[in-house]
Amino acid sequence: MSPKFPPRFKAKAEITSLDLRRQLGLTAAAACPAKLATGHHGVLLAAADAFNDSIVDALLDEFPDHLRMRQQLRWIANDTIEFSAIVAIVRGCKMILYNANNSPARQQSDIMHELAHILCEHKGDCLQLNSDISLRVHNAGHEQEAKWLGAALQIPEQGIFEHVRAGRSSEEIAQIYGASLPMVIYRRRILAIDRRISYLKQVR
Repeated sequence: MSPKFPPRFKAKAEITSLDLRRQLGLTAAAACPAKLATGHHGVLLAAADAFNDSIVDALLDEFPDHLRMRQQLRWIANDTIEFSAIVAIVRGCKMILYNANNSPARQQSDIMHELAHILCEHKGDCLQLNSDISLRVHNAGHEQEAKWLGAALQIPEQGIFEHVRAGRSSEEIAQIYGASLPMVIYRRRILAIDRRISYLKQVR
């Protein structure tokens, strides 16, 4: 049985996405690149395979077992199958480390998913480097919330509705938002966009 969303979570996710775009001077129909979104929220964004010396030094300062720390950093930087992105806390500063080997569209989705964890203030959903190097403990409810909010941040309901109503294809919408085709198809389906537009045409 899938975990239930908190009351009005989906509506609040849409509001969060639209508020972010409004503050950045963007419309619901426009893309909001992950770099802009994370920067707006004061979150550092870094490719896991391109750590600079200052980031590595800060990570090592937080975790005294340097050997284990370097092993974990190497795993994050080199894993191209399981690792997508993760939040790390360094001296109280939040950063998202992402896998640059993934496609640009996948990176956008991965980063927005991690940003959603931050915005939802999910406890334990990050790489805590001050006490234990273990990766996040899986929480099905947290993951479901991050999946929904992350998708809304990338493709807001209002925006995809406008695009589909204007006759744009899923491929065109994916290109507009810098998203993957499966992500666009998922949003169209889960939000019942086509059925709603079809209904509006019938009642006119």
